[in-house]
Amino acid sequence: MKARFSPLQLLDFKLLQSHYEFIVPKEDEVDLQDLFQSYLVEIDFSIGRNEEQGEIQVFTKLEVNRDKDANLPGYKMMVEGGGTFRIQNADKLEEGLKVNLTQFSTLNMMINNLRNILYQLTNLGPMGGYLLPPIDITKLLMDKAEEQKGSH
Repeated sequence: MKARFSPLQLLDFKLLQSHYEFIVPKEDEVDLQDLFQSYLVEIDFSIGRNEEQGEIQVFTKLEVNRDKDANLPGYKMMVEGGGTFRIQNADKLEEGLKVNLTQFSTLNMMINNLRNILYQLTNLGPMGGYLLPPIDITKLLMDKAEEQKGSH
């Protein structure tokens, strides 16, 4: 089947920061799936617009197992990236679709790019590749909106 391209274009993606640490487990036998599922994942992001250029900038930071109270073995990681997007023919799209592309789709693409980087960081590690579980983007956007409401 022939693919139809989205009006959303990823113009540029850059890895801005990364941190990787391995903490040796005290036990010989570790259920990796259970361990990886127990990792706390923190995500922060900001979405900005450059109206002159018609571009959307998204900065996203992912932290995995960096909770100071948990001290779980295995991987402790942080990756931060920036992406630049553009919506082709934005003036011809309905407002709801533009909002969806600007917020939901851009953030989803950023998280997926960072997910791939996390996997690459860990793939040669002692516990093999870590795959970030699926993320509820809608909940992230709602939490961010609440956070911004509270800071005003």
